Amino acid sequence: MSSVSIVRCQEYDRDLTMSAVRKAVESLGGMQAFIRPGERVLIKPNLLKANRPEQAVTTHPEVVRSVIRLVQETGGIALVGDSPGFGNLETVCERSGILDVIRDEGVSLVSFDEAVALKNNGQFHRFEVAKVATEVDAIINLPKFKTHGMTVLTGAVKNMFGCVPGKRKVQWHFNAGVNHNLFMRMILELYMLLKPRLSIMDAIVGMEGNGPGSGKPRSIGLVLASEDAVALDAVCGRIAGIMPEKLPLLKAASEAGIGETQVERIRVLGEQLSNLVLKQFRLPGYTPTEWPLPEWLRRALKHAFTTKPVIRHELCSQCGICKSHCPQHAFMQEDGRLTIRYRDCIRCFCCQELCPQGAIAVGKGWAIRMAR
Repeated sequence: MSSVSIVRCQEYDRDLTMSAVRKAVESLGGMQAFIRPGERVLIKPNLLKANRPEQAVTTHPEVVRSVIRLVQETGGIALVGDSPGFGNLETVCERSGILDVIRDEGVSLVSFDEAVALKNNGQFHRFEVAKVATEVDAIINLPKFKTHGMTVLTGAVKNMFGCVPGKRKVQWHFNAGVNHNLFMRMILELYMLLKPRLSIMDAIVGMEGNGPGSGKPRSIGLVLASEDAVALDAVCGRIAGIMPEKLPLLKAASEAGIGETQVERIRVLGEQLSNLVLKQFRLPGYTPTEWPLPEWLRRALKHAFTTKPVIRHELCSQCGICKSHCPQHAFMQEDGRLTIRYRDCIRCFCCQELCPQGAIAVGKGWAIRMAR
């Protein structure tokens, strides 16, 4: 039976955060159950882009500090690394406060620029991942509790997609993103290939609404931990008020038999889950885009019944990040402003995820709007 430990923590005070992270891990047997002396341990936070800690876009630096110290207490050698969706790694770490923690604790920041190919026995036969992720003895996964335009919630499993370096993420969106079910399966197989030994969720302050990069911070007051990232995501879904079958990654995990998706079969430690469900937690709009119909009819219905990225022109600074990162090159300049060719858009929501101004939202097709 998969176990998920939950500990309350209302603020990012250094001592309080350390106590909560320690307690969450101790409920699972302590860090010594996961890390042995002398092992090199990659600590993988969520470093989407360069935002201040209070914006709740990245894993909070005090959570990273706490995990570094627990690894060091066991005699492990801690490394911190990620491949940001946008921006230079050191710049993102500096802006998010994590670079100061790395310097304070005397650990190394490792780049994911160099990639190696790994064979996989699943539906996807080959992955190119950060070389350092294959060279360490263990990975500890530090996701952030946030919404996401494509996956509804982005959690522990999705955070491992950050081990795909740089523009290769865009290639995966192009290759598998047309079929969202296939994309979810790809993320799950990547997670199983790299298999972090432990995932610790920063849910002290999470994000709701237009996540993962432009939503509103939401006080949740929790630290969660589990060996099973799928189970951890299922519990987070329940806290957000979402049944597992409504979360694309968990639906794909259930179909593939990966991890535990049924909350009733998960051993929840530390807190009563029913007492933690958030009231009126704001989700991004999401409707799947796959239709088992003729192509001409599927295209017509897709625009009417599915969600899509929508540009808020009053917020757009014309920086061009969305255009340069779109795997389908669906953005164009028209009458002095950016527009989207929806016939080319595959609804991967890379643009919405990376927009530094929060100028791209998840919009609904006309049929969905009329039904409300």
